[in-house]
Amino acid sequence: MRVSVRLSLVTLLALGSAGVLAATAPDGSVPYARDPTQPIDQGYTEQILKFTTDPSFNSPLTDYLPASSSVPTPEKVLGHISGAPNYLPYSADVYRYFRTLAAASPRVKVFSIGKTEEGREMIAVAIADESLLADLDANKARLAKLGDPRSIDMDDAAADRLIAQSTPVYYITGTIHSTESGAPTALMELAYRLAVDNAPYIRHIRSHVITLITPIVEVDGRDRMVDRYNWHLAHPGQNYPPLLYWGHYVAHDNNRDAMAMTLNLTRNVADTYIGWHAQVLHDLHESVPFLYDNTVGDGPYNAWIDPILTGEWQQLGWDNVQQLTKFGMPGVFTHGDFDTWSPGYLMFIAAMHNGISRLYETFGNDGADTVQRILDPSDYQRTWYKPNPPLPTVLWSQRDNNNYEQTGLLTALNYFSGNGPLFLKNFYLKSKRSIEKPQQAGPAAYVFPADDRRSGSQAQLLRIMQLQHAEVSRITAPVTVTLPKAKKDDGKTPKTTTQTFPAGSYVVRMDQPYSRIADTLLDRQYWSPKDPQQHPYDDTAWSMGDLFDVKVVRVTDNAILKAPMDLVSQPVTVPQGLAAIDIPNGKLPRIALMHTWLDTQTEGWWRMALDKLHVPYSYISTQDVARSRNLRAKYDVILFGPVGGVSTQQIIDGLPMWGNPMPWKTTKLTPNLGHIDATDDIRPGLGASGLANLKQFVSSGGLLITSEDTAKFAIDTGMAPGVFVTPATKLKVVGSVLQAKFVDRSSPTAASYTRDELALYSAAGQSFTVSNLVTGDKGLPTAKDFQRPTGRGGPHDTDTPEGRASIEPPALPDVKPWQALPLNAEQMRNNPRVIPDGQRPQVILRYADTAHLLISGLLDGGDEMAERAAVVDAHYGKGHVLLFSSNPIWRGETIGSYPLVFNAIVNFDRLDTPSAKPQDAASH
Repeated sequence: MRVSVRLSLVTLLALGSAGVLAATAPDGSVPYARDPTQPIDQGYTEQILKFTTDPSFNSPLTDYLPASSSVPTPEKVLGHISGAPNYLPYSADVYRYFRTLAAASPRVKVFSIGKTEEGREMIAVAIADESLLADLDANKARLAKLGDPRSIDMDDAAADRLIAQSTPVYYITGTIHSTESGAPTALMELAYRLAVDNAPYIRHIRSHVITLITPIVEVDGRDRMVDRYNWHLAHPGQNYPPLLYWGHYVAHDNNRDAMAMTLNLTRNVADTYIGWHAQVLHDLHESVPFLYDNTVGDGPYNAWIDPILTGEWQQLGWDNVQQLTKFGMPGVFTHGDFDTWSPGYLMFIAAMHNGISRLYETFGNDGADTVQRILDPSDYQRTWYKPNPPLPTVLWSQRDNNNYEQTGLLTALNYFSGNGPLFLKNFYLKSKRSIEKPQQAGPAAYVFPADDRRSGSQAQLLRIMQLQHAEVSRITAPVTVTLPKAKKDDGKTPKTTTQTFPAGSYVVRMDQPYSRIADTLLDRQYWSPKDPQQHPYDDTAWSMGDLFDVKVVRVTDNAILKAPMDLVSQPVTVPQGLAAIDIPNGKLPRIALMHTWLDTQTEGWWRMALDKLHVPYSYISTQDVARSRNLRAKYDVILFGPVGGVSTQQIIDGLPMWGNPMPWKTTKLTPNLGHIDATDDIRPGLGASGLANLKQFVSSGGLLITSEDTAKFAIDTGMAPGVFVTPATKLKVVGSVLQAKFVDRSSPTAASYTRDELALYSAAGQSFTVSNLVTGDKGLPTAKDFQRPTGRGGPHDTDTPEGRASIEPPALPDVKPWQALPLNAEQMRNNPRVIPDGQRPQVILRYADTAHLLISGLLDGGDEMAERAAVVDAHYGKGHVLLFSSNPIWRGETIGSYPLVFNAIVNFDRLDTPSAKPQDAASH
């Protein structure tokens, strides 16, 4: 039997408002005493008890609900308590409750913070004592001064005076991942408790912290999730479709957008967090049992954060674990496999802007079902960081989830309210240390030269800096700085050189409050292959100057800070259309973007790029292609972006056809589904007919553009004769930035590029090998193929058969790894597998040699892909298949490789330009 440190709910209800309304700890203390004069809402409390599947899944903070005669509970407004089974409220219902709460309580205010891509509203809800809410603007002004200590009257003493007058802000966000559906109801009830409960610990929170809540971050996806769940309830016992479209463009990756700021939800949350000068951004997720506080996480930590933050992570994380463990709640832990390296997560907006990033993973059921869950042993085995592990088998409800989320948040808020001055002082110090970065650690600035020919891409990267609230300046006169030269092979101290930047060059100074986010994004990253953490949680590199193909100079000479410059107060102007990626606007061919019904996320980044560049296209599915016998009559170019690690067979077959159809369409029951694309059944894939139609499209003159797994699909199905995925056994690449070199810059695909090199994002290190044979080559012959046989002489003598003169072995052909092995007369003789001259694959880009392959991130065993083909134009009939081994359009971070795609689109019918002779641009 599990021991509880609180009175049972039955006893609590029996005592009523006249009883001892307190949770008694073993030592007799009552740290979470309730107000004995405040009655409880007995009906609501009884349902909390009913829907909690095990008493240990609750706490003295959430096993009751205080009653109010004037402020409505979630049940009174929506008809269900928070965490009720078989019910998910739509975003409009959630907002209705918060606005009703604000209308009834002076301790609650609701603010609109922006719209989603589909026009739905996002809100933030502030909860605190009425006096604190009345002082919001003045408090924001005080926090703004603490967050930017550059004013002439600001010093440590002045900061201390401001801290004594200020109230910290704790910002909580929920449901960025739409299938993780419990946060909105938990946050509704949390808001009610903070507004109504007179328990001493709640009063202390309310009077010492401004709690700010965005209950739904991905609002578009929330409404689709509710539709999907309602369909499931209406069809008991049937399979229901996965949530294919979370947001308008991307799904799970919406929590990887805090670098490029491409999504409305990211910018809205960032503007809110920074506009309120909050100290914490705490994002609620659902995955592992029962509450994983990944605030502490595992290493390596991001290399650009202030070390003060790592202490705050430990401090808050371990207190959370300790408090919930004291309540007897199993399965609460920190550490785990989250490495806190990438700055792309929503909560990391705080870490990069002098605050504290936090994230919970609680257990969820992908909806509001109460489900018997059988855990994987890795989840419930006891470890050093999980001494109180989850249970191996558990009946789990949405109410259990809500109990854990609220208990964790309340203990965090309680701890934060008791240490507000400490966290405000740290906020000030981190801001101050960010401003002192040039003197304390460097660099001094990043410079974007005015003479960079990639002006469109440069403008986009500068605009990202501004969206991150980093200051951008522009020099008004030429300035010369000292720069270090690259180290020589002898390892001696590098010499220096000078560089003069022309007037008009942009400067991102490091003596500003948000220098860390700029330094993080513009610097390069290195993940050691020998790092103890062998499984990075996400991409290991994102060096945006490289990925934008923009010149960005890291300057350590503080002389740059004395150069005459003006702050760019208005948004940097980004060219419209294809000019934004430095391609002249003009007439475009007929374009289709094809998606599968297996997953729509990764291609969503491609769809977003087309929309942002104002490129017209048709959005079609593999099922549409299966029904279209003459695709060439409709389209000139079909884009088939990555699906996400699926096999060729999965693309063709789709999902298994047993069971019931799984529709994705607009109905009275599912009004939010089917607007982006629709089908009566998501299960069928491309099929044999679709594959035939796609082949006919290319062979009759169309262009098919593929990437990563869809490139392998084209190869596997015979649409890229002579191209093969290079096998690798020791290679390790995890979202890294790799160096590629142009082999044939005269190809129309390479038009507009002026440099010999281009950085490519690579998810897993895929590369291509090309051949003049459809069956491929056996590999390049080496000296070992000509080792002498048994015979006369020593090991280095040439064997001479008796009666004949000595014959030297033939010379090895001078062929590079990215080139096809030349054919001799014997191979050409009566061989239908020889690809004709005009049909052989053309390598556009190849990867650099092993020593120069890695730009940023993790690379091990790089010799297995070094100098292999990266981008190949394959011929199929009268048409072309453009194969990307990498993903050229990824998370809005790879603007530099976008022109490869759009150059090919614009020149789809001119890719066979006679002057396009293969040549190694790097040798020029």
